[in-house]
Amino acid sequence: MKPVAVLMSGGVDSSVAAYLIVKKLSKQKKSKVIGITLKFWECNDLPQSQKQLCCSAKDVYDAKNVAAQLGIKHYVIELKEVFNKKVIEPFCKEYLMGFTPNPCIICNKEIKFGFTYEKLRKMFDIDTVVTGHYARIVKQGNKYFISAAKDKSKDQSYFLSLIGKDVLKHIRFPLGNLKKDVVRTIAQNNGLKVADKKDSFEICFIPQNDYRQYLIQKNLVKTSEGKIVDIHTKTVLGKHLGYFNYTIGQRTGLQLKGIYTKKYVVDMDVVNNIVYIGDEKDLYKKTLIAKDIVVYDKSKLKEKLYGKIRFKSQVEQCNVKLLKDVLYVNFIEPQRAITPGQYVVIYNKQKQIICAGKIFTTKVDIKVDN
Repeated sequence: MKPVAVLMSGGVDSSVAAYLIVKKLSKQKKSKVIGITLKFWECNDLPQSQKQLCCSAKDVYDAKNVAAQLGIKHYVIELKEVFNKKVIEPFCKEYLMGFTPNPCIICNKEIKFGFTYEKLRKMFDIDTVVTGHYARIVKQGNKYFISAAKDKSKDQSYFLSLIGKDVLKHIRFPLGNLKKDVVRTIAQNNGLKVADKKDSFEICFIPQNDYRQYLIQKNLVKTSEGKIVDIHTKTVLGKHLGYFNYTIGQRTGLQLKGIYTKKYVVDMDVVNNIVYIGDEKDLYKKTLIAKDIVVYDKSKLKEKLYGKIRFKSQVEQCNVKLLKDVLYVNFIEPQRAITPGQYVVIYNKQKQIICAGKIFTTKVDIKVDN
């Protein structure tokens, strides 16, 4: 049997995933397991208070320690150059276009289950990649699907929605049927040294989650005065220091007075550096266009479907139409703050991902129904 590679970030989830797969394969006396830590960027030049982000020396140390506990070999693979090209550069470019990107989805597609998977196949002749994501891989006939995790509060299927469908049969998610408290208990009961380590919720390469400061420090943007305009009356209500400081649905940071303190960002004109504001009701839209799509099974597009427009939003019933490489989605009920650059992920009733794509616009001139 070919080796199985476990991607180990140094956190409790990937460590328990490694423990479970080692335990399973040792009982079956099957293929060996190797631990892999991916290093995407350097954080040595960060202040000490910010060095606990992903890819820190401590994370590598923790992953190496757990691998030693489990009796498996551990390797660190430097991916700084490809990560910069495939994730960081597109992330910055999209913000400059007025989008609000989600780099984790691209990282999973392009790096963890794209470039890394192919690299590991060549280096170690592996056939299977294991991670600590809370999601499931289900097989239906001769097709594979990503499905939501049992623990709804931890489900990460949204972030995995663009993985190439040919790779799905080579992926294992041991935590897909477990709840988070059970995962920690497994770590504690088996003496894993990261059992009490806190989870990380930040974008790994952006300290303190401040993308605006990140763009400024990279000299990609400069503060540039622009207009804040009422979307209905076209009246200029104030000024701002750059459209890149805002996203759809944002209310803070507008520094308006009086009745306008309750207004929201509802649109942006990147070319002319204009931020449009409106009432909360103006944030609600029913229809969107998505591009850069992945479709796992076209035949299922006629099923009863449910869409999710961001990681923390609920799935809502929708109709979907696929025309060439463009996905048209119409929700039964209006959705709040559909944001270009984020992703729409479409599930069926069985919580399987049927298709997904990057939201391009809500300005749609086509009827979408089933």
